[in-house]
Amino acid sequence: MNIIKASLLPLLCLLSTTAFAQDSRQVICKGLPVPEGFVISGETLSDSCNGTAWAIKRKPGAQPVLDRLSAAAPESVSLAEPNEVIAPGQCDAFQQTIRSTYTFNPARMNDAEVKAESAKLDVFWNQVRQSRATLLPCLRKALKEDTSSSFFAIDGSMLLVDVDPSGASKALQVRKFIDADLDGADLEYWVATMARRGLEGFDTSAAGAKWLSYRKAKYNLKMHGGFPVDNFIGAVFIFGSMDEDLATPVLLRIANQVGHPQRDSALAILMSQATPASFRALKQVNTTGFPAGTAQSIHEQLENPKLLKPRANPKLTREEQLIAFQGIINGDYSAFREMVMKAPDGEVDAVATLRPEDIPLLRRARRASISRCNQHALSDYGSFTKILWALAWKAETGK
Repeated sequence: MNIIKASLLPLLCLLSTTAFAQDSRQVICKGLPVPEGFVISGETLSDSCNGTAWAIKRKPGAQPVLDRLSAAAPESVSLAEPNEVIAPGQCDAFQQTIRSTYTFNPARMNDAEVKAESAKLDVFWNQVRQSRATLLPCLRKALKEDTSSSFFAIDGSMLLVDVDPSGASKALQVRKFIDADLDGADLEYWVATMARRGLEGFDTSAAGAKWLSYRKAKYNLKMHGGFPVDNFIGAVFIFGSMDEDLATPVLLRIANQVGHPQRDSALAILMSQATPASFRALKQVNTTGFPAGTAQSIHEQLENPKLLKPRANPKLTREEQLIAFQGIINGDYSAFREMVMKAPDGEVDAVATLRPEDIPLLRRARRASISRCNQHALSDYGSFTKILWALAWKAETGK
């Protein structure tokens, strides 16, 4: 294991200076894209960029860009099954259509074959959409009964949620995504979907475990400069988006599985959680098979962690931060971005002004942020994690 991965905090600090500083958009390292609404205003020195960097400023009249997402609170999820009645023979022809449509494995197809099969799937989707009342119950029944792990598990459950975005449909989608064969699947979409379901309150820990065990777990973000996502980063997206208490037991199990190829990743994510349950779990980690020094690193992290030091005279008020964090949960990043423009190193203000009762809100904001599944969300996750470690460790130990 790379020792640096034994603590997610320094690992994420390698990816960016601090999330607050990076997202402030006042200084960016050369080679990074200039964010929308800003222009380069000059050149400056930056220790975090190891030399010179671009100074940027907001274009005259430019408004903050909103980064929207659906962030339903976990308590709003209803898993009640719809009252669907299926008449005898109602689904017979539809079952045959499924068998004749999903006869392919995307991993073994060339571009021309993918295009041809995609056209067939479009016809299938339109058939269900146009006959929703009749075929939706048949689609749900077919997904529940299917045990093939074929592409139907992914595509069919995507269609189900498309025509019926209920809690029951999403719960079934989670199960089918976990059961599916990932070879040939759109891995970026698979991870992003599981992260979104986790944010909505579903238990996606088995999806995170599947991703950590998948030998081909690697893709490049299409809309974010081809940023590479591997086992570790994809697992941060999935486990980081879900309720920490649901993720902790699975992460501990993987971390204790000697010989698991990604047990170091599981340990790193477990160390990032900063919850009472994760503090207890870290004491149960079997360090057999880890490099020398891992046990000591865990002990130091629990007994004498290097925490953020609060700013003596905070630039940000508690109210400003709570509004910004609630905005992230609601999918509106404007208040957060204005806040980091005011204080790029606002993490030190957070540990100075936030109270123990603010921790649940901060956790929800971290989950909502990382569910965007891109490098900027990963950077934000690092900052939220450092704040949470300082607040949660103090609340846990009273120090």
